[in-house]
Amino acid sequence: MTGFDESERLIWAGRADAYAGGFAKLCAYTVPRLLDVAGVGPGTRMLDVGTGPGTAAAAGCDRGASVTAVDAEPSMVELARKAAPAADVRLAVLLELPFIDGTFDVVVGNFVLNHVGRPRAVLAELLRVARPGGRIALTI
Repeated sequence: MTGFDESERLIWAGRADAYAGGFAKLCAYTVPRLLDVAGVGPGTRMLDVGTGPGTAAAAGCDRGASVTAVDAEPSMVELARKAAPAADVRLAVLLELPFIDGTFDVVVGNFVLNHVGRPRAVLAELLRVARPGGRIALTI
């Protein structure tokens, strides 16, 4: 974990409700297009990384996808579980995703790479959990 990552964890610790009440509403505008570009639809195995309050996870569930979502902040995981009750929402860090290689058809991340200290390493991890020929779609 880099110093940047440690700083991000401190900044966001316990702040999910404040984020959901403000900035999350702005970030939500990109979710429909993000899922369109990723080709999320019925039966898609989708991973939402850095799910925050679960906006993309809930939208994926609404499209009929089988959704797994992860976030490193426990308060965000709790919000995401409420927003997307059909999703498998877990506490996890991006550099150590608890999934075997090639698990997902699609990996999406809405404004998450700007919150990590080693974005190239995170991209490698996202590629690892995406199936061969799968898609990764990110906003930043």
